[in-house]
Amino acid sequence: MNYSCNYGVEGPTRRQAVRKLRARQVRNFLSTLFLSQGVPMLLSGDECGRTQQGNNNAYCQDNPVAWFDWNLVDENADLSRFCRALIAFRRRQPTVRHASFLVGEPSGPDLLPDVSWFNADGRAVDWTNTSEHSLTCVFGAWPTAGPSSLVARHVMIFTHSGPHPREFTIPRLAEGIEWRLFINTAADSPEDVYPEADGPSPIDGKLLLLDHSLMCYVAAK
Repeated sequence: MNYSCNYGVEGPTRRQAVRKLRARQVRNFLSTLFLSQGVPMLLSGDECGRTQQGNNNAYCQDNPVAWFDWNLVDENADLSRFCRALIAFRRRQPTVRHASFLVGEPSGPDLLPDVSWFNADGRAVDWTNTSEHSLTCVFGAWPTAGPSSLVARHVMIFTHSGPHPREFTIPRLAEGIEWRLFINTAADSPEDVYPEADGPSPIDGKLLLLDHSLMCYVAAK
């Protein structure tokens, strides 16, 4: 069974509001994939908007549904840039690709837990609240040896799937750290992603996430 949402129009449309929300969701799902632990799986063309019209069994179709339209590479250059930045970040950031299971505990003194979960108010998440559309995740870094480009850094992710904007409070656990913006899926290119994770810092410990959006911050070097 497939679950999907067309956001008001089935199939192609010229309605900019619908197209903009669909593009935001694409960035949301790509971000969720590449900021997750484990091995990410990307289908060729996902990085440039090759949707196969929502068909996940197109391998058995020799027709335009499954063919690769190379015009998409130029038409969706902003999406390709976004995806390249995600891949590069994942490659150089060990915090989002642990080699072992996360346990929610620090790996040493004066370190953050390897993973912590919070609600939008900055309090510990209540997993029994099934009506909640907002979630904050903090991946704690650990001391690493090797190239400076691969030094682990704390990563903080805010996700909001609700239909209206929501204010988030940075968890107390993450206070006192200089956070810099990496991703804001609600922003237009080029401000949707800062490839060097050097975007603006949060103001006064608060963030406003638009509907159906994700923001990711990384601890400054």
